[in-house]
Amino acid sequence: MSEEETMSEQEIVAAASSGYPPGQVHALFVSQHGDHAAVLLETGSGGHSYPHFVLCERKDGSWTGGASGVMPGWYQTEDDAGVVVFWEESEGLSQPIELSFKGQRWPAETKGGVVFAAWWDELDPSNYIEPEWPAIAGPA
Repeated sequence: MSEEETMSEQEIVAAASSGYPPGQVHALFVSQHGDHAAVLLETGSGGHSYPHFVLCERKDGSWTGGASGVMPGWYQTEDDAGVVVFWEESEGLSQPIELSFKGQRWPAETKGGVVFAAWWDELDPSNYIEPEWPAIAGPA
């Protein structure tokens, strides 16, 4: 990873974790796509942690946090497109893990007991009669 990419990721994580007390949040995953970034944070304290998603956007050269949530799903980035994000606990699952989405199998990253993947430039799956969402397909 270049120094510029590292600096950009640090700025993205800082934007995503804005508002959290120091030491109570860290980034598990960052997926950047142009002027948007999907960040999965591990939040909490006292031995109680949970994942929290933040969609960040770069405007005028600075990153800011935007839409966020505690559930995987679709988050809008453009007029009719967005990012589909998936995460789930990976403890007890055979490694490496593959996910299924739109009739294909995809490798998934795992870190900190969580599996994560992001698909950019996607239409909202919930707009379809039979929506298809990502799911764990099994070991690779």
